[in-house]
Amino acid sequence: MSKPRSGTLLTNPDANASAVASTTISLEYASLKYQNHCPLGMYIVPSKESLFAWDAMFFVHQGYYADAIFKFRLLFPHEYPDRPPVVQFLTDMFHPLVSNKGIFNLQPRFHPWRPKEHHIFDVLHFIKSAFKKSVLDKILEVDCMNKESHRLCVTSVSSFYHPHLISTDITKPLAPLHP
Repeated sequence: MSKPRSGTLLTNPDANASAVASTTISLEYASLKYQNHCPLGMYIVPSKESLFAWDAMFFVHQGYYADAIFKFRLLFPHEYPDRPPVVQFLTDMFHPLVSNKGIFNLQPRFHPWRPKEHHIFDVLHFIKSAFKKSVLDKILEVDCMNKESHRLCVTSVSSFYHPHLISTDITKPLAPLHP
């Protein structure tokens, strides 16, 4: 079973954030109501602590992670949209693009981050696609934050896919923000 991660990377971004960042984040959240902006199986809400942190649930329906449920958080920097958000999974998982601290690597899709072209719905769709077999099979080692997961995925699918490595525990609360 999975364990919640302790702590997050966010301090208190609202205090030093620009009006541009706050407005952009609000508009990005509002845009999720449009068809195909929020991927099926994902549910996102701004946290009660800060507009700059969104809490999310992701229900995986196919691939190696089928039937898994993951909690993650989107953390927006003060300079958003000029700098990309950070995606932090709050439950342990074994995935090539997820570090041992839960940080999801956006660089395979968003390198470099382009503020006028890249949006949160793009990030969410990339997260979802990264759990599909067809995408996992094409991840390059240089992009991996978990080299062991990548090695097993490439060399031994049966070793890579173990139900005990995949989180399905949604009873644990999200990790709180720590200043």
